Amino acid sequence: MVSYALKQAPEIILEVPGRDSRKQRQQALDQLVDRANEDEALRAKLADGAGHDDLIVVTEQVPTVTKEPDPDDTTVEDVKTLVQAIVSYGFMRVRLEQDRQEAQAVLKELEAIFDPKLELTEEMVAELKKKSKLLISYAENKAAFGDVRANAEQSQTKLEKILELERSAMR
Repeated sequence: MVSYALKQAPEIILEVPGRDSRKQRQQALDQLVDRANEDEALRAKLADGAGHDDLIVVTEQVPTVTKEPDPDDTTVEDVKTLVQAIVSYGFMRVRLEQDRQEAQAVLKELEAIFDPKLELTEEMVAELKKKSKLLISYAENKAAFGDVRANAEQSQTKLEKILELERSAMR
């Protein structure tokens, strides 16, 4: 699943199955047209139109918990949010490793451009350009990874405090 935000209206999130590609961007634009047909304010924001380049890939948003645990005030929802942040980190870590392996393969293909023995064709360069989007996606996800990890670690610490507080309250 890939999520897109619109440059003209970043509060609008469009989700389509698959990875970022021209086809997925077109599906997102189709969703946008459907929404614009129902929402006059959105139509006004899109007066100049919208295209593939107006869509921004949104990395997965992981819930954050900012308040410190209070044994008398901790709800099931607080615990669910903490656990969800930790699990989201796990999924992102697995996905990032998969993307890293794919990005390495693309990088090796890009290195072929510098091989003086290889006769480059326009089609080869165009294909490499398409594949290089994976490198960009990997870089974006890797940049967000540090924040997601820090949030997961904070969530783990808070969850441990909640459980310790619950343990001591039972005594």
